[in-house]
Amino acid sequence: EIDAVAPVVALQPPQHNYNLRPRQGRDYSHCYGNDEQVDEANFFQTARIPGVLYGANSVHVPEAFNTDLIAHHIMIIIATKVAAGETHIFLKQGLKEFGVKGEQAVYKELDVLHLQNVFTRQDPGCLTSNEKGKALESLMFLENKQTGAVKGRLVADGSKQRNYIEEGAAASPTVMTESVLITAAIVATEGRDVAVIDLPGAFLNAEMDEVVHMVLRGKLAELMVKVAPQIYRKYVTLGNKRELMLYMTLQKALYGCLRSALLFYLKLVADLEGQGFRLNPYDPCVANKLVTRAQMTLTFHLHDIKILHVDPLEVTQCIEWFKSIYGTDVRISRGTTHDYLGVMLSYSNKQVRISMADYVKKVINGFIEDIHGSASTPGAENLFQIRNEEARVKLNYEQAQCFHSTVAKLLFVTMRCRRDIQTAVASLATRVTEPDEDDWAKLRRVLKYLHGTAYLSLALDASNLTFMRWWVDASFAIHPDYKSHTGEVLLLGKGGVIGISRKQRLNTKSSTEAEVVGVDDASSQILWTNYSIKAQGYQINETLVYQDNQSAILLEKNGKQSSGKRTRHMNI
Repeated sequence: EIDAVAPVVALQPPQHNYNLRPRQGRDYSHCYGNDEQVDEANFFQTARIPGVLYGANSVHVPEAFNTDLIAHHIMIIIATKVAAGETHIFLKQGLKEFGVKGEQAVYKELDVLHLQNVFTRQDPGCLTSNEKGKALESLMFLENKQTGAVKGRLVADGSKQRNYIEEGAAASPTVMTESVLITAAIVATEGRDVAVIDLPGAFLNAEMDEVVHMVLRGKLAELMVKVAPQIYRKYVTLGNKRELMLYMTLQKALYGCLRSALLFYLKLVADLEGQGFRLNPYDPCVANKLVTRAQMTLTFHLHDIKILHVDPLEVTQCIEWFKSIYGTDVRISRGTTHDYLGVMLSYSNKQVRISMADYVKKVINGFIEDIHGSASTPGAENLFQIRNEEARVKLNYEQAQCFHSTVAKLLFVTMRCRRDIQTAVASLATRVTEPDEDDWAKLRRVLKYLHGTAYLSLALDASNLTFMRWWVDASFAIHPDYKSHTGEVLLLGKGGVIGISRKQRLNTKSSTEAEVVGVDDASSQILWTNYSIKAQGYQINETLVYQDNQSAILLEKNGKQSSGKRTRHMNI
């Protein structure tokens, strides 16, 4: 059910390709650009998204970012801050703009990292030419915070590591969106206390498990020597361009290294297991422990952790334990409303309301055309209709990029709370490679619909957890290539906890066959949900799938015994 709520602050956070369901790999081509200040007004507008949105916390990286390929989780930090109105710029321009304040911010950041033993000095004479070539470049960003203060942030450019680290070997798991929604519905019904914590500088708690060298150049090397002259001065050397160079060996998982997020995840899991927590085997970012005869559940996305327990005192004690391990500078959210992984969760009356109003408005404002008024529905009757090639008018490059980016952002929304636009967005997602003016008009209609319904929220509970009800339907040969379209939704009580709308991958000969293919497509999600909820300690007595095609139901129940002339080719 969808109802109106107050405005929320929604940031967008990454979901990686580590978990049980395959996801497409990342494309870093969008990281190239000019070394210049990020323009907040054009931040979302100029983003070039590589075709799919990776999940919670996915980042729309502005083209203004240069420096080859900056590691994904660094871009998350930058993108989130820019979206909040804080500007990040590179060191050279930052020192020109901020002057003495900028230099002091850089010095302070280097001093903190020095005191935390994040790296040690490295004698360049002991490094081979190959080791020097593999040394990571250091990047210093200056952040102009809303308070007027200037903060420096040192990161490593991990792009060189891609030459010897296999794709996927550095990815850290993050909590699945389905797990976030399912646990939110369950704890709302059970009346558990909820807390969300953020562990600042979390990666620096993890030790490096390989030898990684990094080089500081120019002004960075000069300021690093000022931090501890007796330690670093004699290791300074000159590069080919007569610039100062200072080689370091990383001891901690500095932001930007490809494996930093994974190293932190492994440490976090080891710490939790040491306290008696056990991971859900179907989502390695959900952990459970029995505390005072009641279940405590943690869901974690890197350093963003949600703590769930019926006793607020136990939640407080858990927070204090995190402080003892990861430092006292922990940001804590208590109460009934929380901003977690890009969505606003509001708990009341044994249900949770999920909203992304601010994010929706940001998408609308970032569109290259003004959106006014509203539409009664997100899609019209011509949603799946495509003109002949001769009659199509393709979009220009700027419009095509905007179309691609906007559809990706809307996919992010549909998977979390806006089930009402899923079908329209799923259809538009099939058109991102060569959109035309008709597709542009369809996208504008979706945005107009959202403009009038930005504050709609999804209300969920799990009042009937032992009885899982799925609705699966298919629309036969609706796409221009005569493929069908599947929709599926799960109810555990009130509201669609899981909702999916997608194009089928194969052509079918009848509506009955399309319905059978739809159930087959949905079966993996149905089974995973069953296994995951059972692993949380809940008993599922029955799983029921609703369909509106009697022939398909008979085929699914009886197999070939219920096959007729038009379905005899199907091996069920």
